Amino acid sequence: MSRWKIAGLSFGLISLLLAGCADAGDVTRTASPAASSSSAPAQGAVATSDGQIAADPEKVQLFLTEESILNGDIYLEDNLVHINIVGLDSGLEQRFAEKFTSGSYILHDVKYSAGELEAAQKLLADKDLHNQLNLYGSWVDVKQNKLGVTVPDDYLEAAEQTLNKLIDPGMLRFEVQELGEPSVTGTIVEVKSETVDRILILEPGKDTPTYWFSFNDRSELYDAAGQKIEVTGLKKGQQVHIWGTGTILESLPAQATVRRIELIE
Repeated sequence: MSRWKIAGLSFGLISLLLAGCADAGDVTRTASPAASSSSAPAQGAVATSDGQIAADPEKVQLFLTEESILNGDIYLEDNLVHINIVGLDSGLEQRFAEKFTSGSYILHDVKYSAGELEAAQKLLADKDLHNQLNLYGSWVDVKQNKLGVTVPDDYLEAAEQTLNKLIDPGMLRFEVQELGEPSVTGTIVEVKSETVDRILILEPGKDTPTYWFSFNDRSELYDAAGQKIEVTGLKKGQQVHIWGTGTILESLPAQATVRRIELIE
């Protein structure tokens, strides 16, 4: 079932409008005649003399269901209800114009329904592809009408090859995370070997530790000479550069996962 979202509010997921949407210009837009109006949609169901009502997400969703109109997501932006319609044409535009007041909504012609996007995201979980392909996250990009996938640069090729066979390539949007500069530089103040190995990091200038970093099967560990080491080579008091996977759980200390760690001489 389609659902509506309020643009600008934060996923998990979703990081999950998680990681920012791209320029919405890729999606064809059709505005109601007075779409440039800055007035907000009316909150009540007050009808005009022609029987029209101001659009709001609940009323729009009900209308879509009653009329069996295939749609993508619905979201609010700039005081307008944005409605993604699969296969938008003049007939559908007229039906909306007869139901809702102009200037209270904007129609977007999109390729995929909300159900299709959600099913594609569910496929990633069902097939354990986040783990197999080392994906850092996924989300439904409501503006671009795509399934967003975050992947480290060194796993991009494998992810594209696999996902393009399972999901319509036109539905996918890859957000590539380059290695870049270290996410964190600090001192190891505690090492724990439990079900998941992890280290506690104190950053320079901080009074208390700021991060617990855990390790997974794809975490890379190097000594100061650039040689690969095991977690057992990490000791309390060592200075380290750490690159995270990008996902941080907000807590005290924060929790993250190591993509790469290097000892500092």
